[in-house]
Amino acid sequence: MTISLELIHSAATGAVQDAPPLLFVHGAYSSASCWQQHFMPWFAARGYDCSALSLEGHGRSDGHDYLDAISIDDYCRNLRQTITRFERPPVVIAHSMGGFVLQQYLEQYPLPGVVLLASVPPAGLASSSLRLMTQTPTLFMQLNRFQQGNYQPELNELRHLLFSDDADLAAVDWVAHHSQTESQRAIMDMSLVSPFMQRIIAPLPNLVLGGAEDQLIAIEDVHATAWRMGSQAEILPRTGHMMMLDNRWQDCACRILDWLRQTSFPPA
Repeated sequence: MTISLELIHSAATGAVQDAPPLLFVHGAYSSASCWQQHFMPWFAARGYDCSALSLEGHGRSDGHDYLDAISIDDYCRNLRQTITRFERPPVVIAHSMGGFVLQQYLEQYPLPGVVLLASVPPAGLASSSLRLMTQTPTLFMQLNRFQQGNYQPELNELRHLLFSDDADLAAVDWVAHHSQTESQRAIMDMSLVSPFMQRIIAPLPNLVLGGAEDQLIAIEDVHATAWRMGSQAEILPRTGHMMMLDNRWQDCACRILDWLRQTSFPPA
C-alpha cells in the first residue's frame, strides 16, 4: 500500500557532484526536520542533492492516528517506497532507529552505499536497555517516561541524554520542541530481536560512526553494527547521540564528506 510520506528536498547549490543523491533517515521520536538544521544545507552547498524522509507516523507523513501499530517492517516499506522514486539510487544516511531500519532494508535490497550514525545495533535495544537500567537507573526511567509521552525533561537533563555535555542549549531546546512520541510496536520490534532471524547483508560501501558521549548507543554497540557491515567503526570524540545537531556536527559531516569523496560509486 502506498501512503503519503513527507520527503524534504534540498537541491545542490554548489558545484554539482557526479555522485548519487543523499537520502537522510531520522531516528525515533524525530522527523525529517532534524536534517534541515545543518546537514542538508551543508551537503547541498558542496554539490550533493539531498532529501530527507519522515517515516510513517512522523513529521507530515501519514500514520499519526495509528502510530503505535506501525512496525519496523512498515518503516522498511516506507524506505522502499521512497527509494524507488529516485532516478539514481541514493546513498542513505540513517540515524539511530533509522540505522536499524536501514539494516533490515539491506537484507532485501542493494544500495550504492550507506552511512550509519549512532545506529541501533543488529541485536537491537536489549543490551542498551540493560546497561542503562543497571548503570544509570534514573536515566533509564526518564527515557521510558519520555518514550511514553508523559515526561518532558528539563533542558540540562535532555542534554545529558542526547547531547555532549557542552552542547548549546538552543540545540537541545530545538529537539525538545520538535520531538514526538514513537511507535510502541517499533520499540518492541527493536527490543525483542532474535539473532537467528538476522540475514546476511551483501557487501557494500559503508561508514559506521558513533559518539564517544552517547548515553543511548554504547561504543560496543557501534562496533557490533560495523562488524555486521564488514567495516571498522569510528567513534567521534565529545559527541552525543544527536550527532547531526550536537556542537561538533560539522566534524561528523566532514567525515561523511571525506568518505563520499573517497568512495567509488556506480555510474548514473
